[in-house]
Amino acid sequence: MPAGNLMVVHLGLLYAVIEAWGKWHFTDARVDELLKAPFLEDLRGFRNASFHVSVATEALVLRWGAEADRIVWSQDVERALRAAILDWEANLAERIVQYPRVKDR
Repeated sequence: MPAGNLMVVHLGLLYAVIEAWGKWHFTDARVDELLKAPFLEDLRGFRNASFHVSVATEALVLRWGAEADRIVWSQDVERALRAAILDWEANLAERIVQYPRVKDR
């Protein structure tokens, strides 16, 4: 299952980005809407399997790959996160004014 292992790492990393998104209080209408989907707990399982050496069951891996709505959702989340983060970086000067304590770093 080498491809399954790659998928576990990929989805685990996606969850890590989503986790940071919330922790750092980023907001974006599209991302925030997508993150209401019921798939986050499965992604958390992939993160735990990758980075906390817990078990990613074969059923979890196979179910994720077999259900097209999960794959489409993860691709949509990745695109939305990429667009939101690139927009954040492109408009960083404005955001520094908006969050003045960033200037102190």
